[in-house]
Amino acid sequence: MAEFLGSNDLGSRQMLRERSIYRSYVLSLLNKVQGPVLETRQIKDFAQDERLLIGRVDARYNPVYPSDNFMKPIYGGGASGNTQLVYALDFVADAFEAMKEKFDKDFRANKINPDAPVLSQLNVKLGYSSPLQQYDFYLSDLISDFLSFVKKRNRINKIRDFGTFLPVFMNYVKLRTRTAPITRSMYLLTKFVHPRASGLVLELWDGAYAKDRDKVDLFYRQQSFEYFKNLAHQYGFMIDKNIPWRLVADLNSPRLRPFIENNYGVGANAGTILFTVFNKTYVDDIPIMVQMMVDMYNAVVNFRPRSTIKEPVATGTEYSGRTIFNSCGTSRVIERTTTTVAEVEEKYGNDTWLPTYTRIRNLETSLNYEENVLNQIIKNAIDLSKSVDNASALNYIVSKFDNVEHFEGSLFYDITRIKLAKEAGATESDVKELVQRSVQASNFVVY
Repeated sequence: MAEFLGSNDLGSRQMLRERSIYRSYVLSLLNKVQGPVLETRQIKDFAQDERLLIGRVDARYNPVYPSDNFMKPIYGGGASGNTQLVYALDFVADAFEAMKEKFDKDFRANKINPDAPVLSQLNVKLGYSSPLQQYDFYLSDLISDFLSFVKKRNRINKIRDFGTFLPVFMNYVKLRTRTAPITRSMYLLTKFVHPRASGLVLELWDGAYAKDRDKVDLFYRQQSFEYFKNLAHQYGFMIDKNIPWRLVADLNSPRLRPFIENNYGVGANAGTILFTVFNKTYVDDIPIMVQMMVDMYNAVVNFRPRSTIKEPVATGTEYSGRTIFNSCGTSRVIERTTTTVAEVEEKYGNDTWLPTYTRIRNLETSLNYEENVLNQIIKNAIDLSKSVDNASALNYIVSKFDNVEHFEGSLFYDITRIKLAKEAGATESDVKELVQRSVQASNFVVY
């Protein structure tokens, strides 16, 4: 029988091995399961393929986030006496409360082991975590990081006003996007955002995500776990295979439908929820980008409102064929003043913001369109903004980049890797290049 020893204390090679063992064999601990199994009807792997983004993208894989207006409190604690409020989307909260009511009734009827370390009670420990709040915290770090960037190599001396700030900012973006996003849309697609940001996720324990032995001993090997997974399924929840105390509401479950309809009317379904409850992030991407840039620029001004720069004086003779610079030159003072979003928007328009946004998206998504293609996208977007409206221009840009198929871990990426594995000499960079080209080709529609 497999041992499950994965934890963050292991080296990378051993960690890879232990995680593979866990993913392949942990579900074999369930009743009626023989041999390696990746998923069951009740238990799903949310660390694989597009399931990573449940509740964070719509049907077209545009990044989305839930509105706080649809959140409902859940009183956790129960028998433990913890009265801390956690939140989830209203229909998720209702489904869980009904599930808990059934659990408590069965507990009183002695159908559940009272000595189970965790599963002797059903209380929510963690719920909704606002992705907008998470991004605001991230932006604070981003601004601090930019300030550190301009302090190096005298980059700060290149910034005299907002206009000269712009190329320095883009150089920063080129460096930063190798490891981290810039726009809110991209941020919501990354590991920086907790799955609980969807409003669809509840956690019933506050254990460590990395300790495989706890997952096995406190959940999978417990007599009550069979009851727990069936009960969750009965009320429209899936269990996260890798974090078995995490419940994820299944928007397509017929068992969740009554709770959706109770809040949104007869006939309401997953499509209703995505349309009514979730907002597309790209709509506000440019205003947020502009505010971020203004904040970064003002941070530079506040750090160093004045700079004195020595300038060499050209010297030479009538006999010299080249200019010689004297080591002692004159001094020039740069006076920097803060600005506002209103001032910046008055001076700069779509001819600045649309190209800037497009180039940032190209860098942070790693799609890496060639310059001529990128220029065509920018031209088309500006044309759309003039002939139709800004919303159409932005939607057009988004259509070129909001495709998760090129993300490592996507189903398309995995399929491409499997295909190339059969070719001698194929490398991981070959996989990435082929995926990029395929996605670029599928995205390129003029309008």
